[in-house]
Amino acid sequence: MEVRSKTVWNGKYDGVNFEIQNFKIGERPSWTFYFYLYLNRIPDKKLSNSFWLKPKKYKSQFSERIYYDYNSHPIISEIEWHCGCTWYSKEAGFDGEGKAIKIGCDYGHLYDEEMVYRIEDIQRDAIEAIKSFRKLLPDYKYWCWGNGKLYSKSEGVIRNNEFCSKEYFGNENWFKELEDKI
Repeated sequence: MEVRSKTVWNGKYDGVNFEIQNFKIGERPSWTFYFYLYLNRIPDKKLSNSFWLKPKKYKSQFSERIYYDYNSHPIISEIEWHCGCTWYSKEAGFDGEGKAIKIGCDYGHLYDEEMVYRIEDIQRDAIEAIKSFRKLLPDYKYWCWGNGKLYSKSEGVIRNNEFCSKEYFGNENWFKELEDKI
């Protein structure tokens, strides 16, 4: 039995959770980054539902598998990925729970073979992808870590990379100071 290891970093930028992975394929280091989209944060229900892609079947003489045509989605396909989106999975939304997807890309392309990447490079690319997502879907809601409710960016501030709503934290002195700087 062969055992492989991978290193995983988790972060958040502008209200979007992301994950970076580093692992080896043979002797070559490989990188990926993903971010998680919680579909209840998309106010337009039709648009929100469009991210929950319908499965398609691929059948060859050797196997049959399910896949998702994520590159046909008008927003997923336009995010500034490293060489395009290469991953889509449904992470939550079964048995009545809120729907969440994981989308991302890898650094295993022909272009990447001679490149040496560092965690800082992948993190920068993940942040740029999130920025492009926010431009495409600016009304994606922020989750307030104080009360767990969803808000527009104008309804709070970001402190230590966490969204803080005015409804929950508005009476705090630090909130008023941050709000004045906006």
